[in-house]
Amino acid sequence: MSKTPNKNKTMNLTAIATLQIDNKMFANPRRIALLKAIDATGSISQGAKLADISYKAAFDAIKDMNSCHQQPLVNSEKGGKGGGGATLTRFGQRLIQMYDLLDKIQDMGLQALNDDNAPLDSLLGIMSRFSLQTSARNQLFGHITTIETHDLHDIVTIAITEHHHIQATITHGSTMRLHLKPNKDVVTLIKGPAITVCSEENLIHGKRDRFDNQLLGTLTAMKQDRKSTEITISLTDDISICAFVDNQDVMDETLRLGMPIYALFHSTQVIVASMY
Repeated sequence: MSKTPNKNKTMNLTAIATLQIDNKMFANPRRIALLKAIDATGSISQGAKLADISYKAAFDAIKDMNSCHQQPLVNSEKGGKGGGGATLTRFGQRLIQMYDLLDKIQDMGLQALNDDNAPLDSLLGIMSRFSLQTSARNQLFGHITTIETHDLHDIVTIAITEHHHIQATITHGSTMRLHLKPNKDVVTLIKGPAITVCSEENLIHGKRDRFDNQLLGTLTAMKQDRKSTEITISLTDDISICAFVDNQDVMDETLRLGMPIYALFHSTQVIVASMY
């Protein structure tokens, strides 16, 4: 009897980056490890030992890489198998840095493949989910739906989910500098203290016109000290927003877990980030 695959099992995937020049192998993880070892030891022979390869293989790899590119990767002084010194050029150091950057991007891509909610069609979306860290408590990925242009400022509307949209008021100069346009992916950043909360009843009776952003969700977590209350509102199973509110401001709310609640904040408190 055949077994049904476990859809919840995480795939243990790895990726290996190989760089080619004119279809000829230029750099791979083994060569990058050698360059790092040479940089650490100042010697091809010692670097070869540290990278666990023979001196001849190391010498041939360095010779091949130096000849493949207009800029050499390693400068070496003659001294035979046991002598001499070697240093990485600026290009060699940058190649290592670029390779490490590729590793991080690959790792994020593999994480995204194992996460059904990760947007594989957007590098910014993957970065915001797995890598981007900011001091703003709320970091929400979405795409621009409309841009309302004014003389000095623009009102940018961003779809976070099918039912949740955020408005951001930014300068017209920022719109131009970030090359913002409809359908472009962006990340919105909102600090927790910029957000207050409100039940539907109180929204109708007093706060409806005071905030241009009103996101309806479910109160799923709440922490309180003598001065403040930290409130987590789930917009979907995967997306939540956190408000950090003075206790005085929530005295009129009867807060309880599981209740519908609005997150309220001004569009001027929203920061928009994008990639070219």
